[in-house]
Amino acid sequence: MYQEDNKTSVIKIVLSVLLFVLIFILAVKLITMVFNSRKSYLDNNNMEHNINSLQNAAINYFKTGVLSNEDNSILKVTLKDLMDKEYISELKDEYKFICSVDDSYVEALKTGNEYRIKTYLKCNNKSDYVYTFLDSESLKEKKDEEPTTTVVPETTTTTTSTTTTTKVATTKTTKKTKEVTTTTTTTTTQPRNTEPVVITTTKPAIEKWNINYNCNGGTINGTPWYHTGVEKGQEIILPVPVKKGYTFWHWEDSTGKVYSGSLKPTSDITLVAKWY
Repeated sequence: MYQEDNKTSVIKIVLSVLLFVLIFILAVKLITMVFNSRKSYLDNNNMEHNINSLQNAAINYFKTGVLSNEDNSILKVTLKDLMDKEYISELKDEYKFICSVDDSYVEALKTGNEYRIKTYLKCNNKSDYVYTFLDSESLKEKKDEEPTTTVVPETTTTTTSTTTTTKVATTKTTKKTKEVTTTTTTTTTQPRNTEPVVITTTKPAIEKWNINYNCNGGTINGTPWYHTGVEKGQEIILPVPVKKGYTFWHWEDSTGKVYSGSLKPTSDITLVAKWY
């Protein structure tokens, strides 16, 4: 009886140990799956963010008039070129490794009335690319229209007045009266003005929203505060600021709302750059 109790106790201990080991293995696998899922999400999110930043910087550079209008023409700009021109700062992956400045690039191919934008990014041992198609007008900087001036030639006005005078002559010997009528014509000419008459017609001002960028320690084209106007109803590509030693994250407004990529404003707005 005593031996049977010992065997039962041993079996219970063994089963308890096996159950503990099984639960431990399942917990380790679950934690590993969650960690890998989180890591994959961060990897993809970081890569997508960096690609968007590189693409936006290149589009802002293309809008300076460097693109050709000839079909099948290609313009390729590397991440290093954009950094040298201060359109973007260095990009880092989730492990803070700097992305390749020579292998990463943006290429614009003219096809008909649009451009095919290819953005390629290589960070450490990973790489990815995206294609974007933009029409030619969206890559042109819009300028305010100049007022139209019309010059009206001067005209000369001539006024003619006629005065009629009747004189009566009387001769006593013949007692006859002779009427003499004399007509005098006077012409008056207004002095000619030596200056032309200028009528200036200004086209109605285009309604715009004001967008102010607070670079928060960084710069856009060398300035810490950047301002631009956007026509009402128009969508723009947000600029990418640069800051030495930091990577641009996104823009935020006064309510904490996050903006990246493009923006279609509905009122005047101030955006603050966020870094990491």
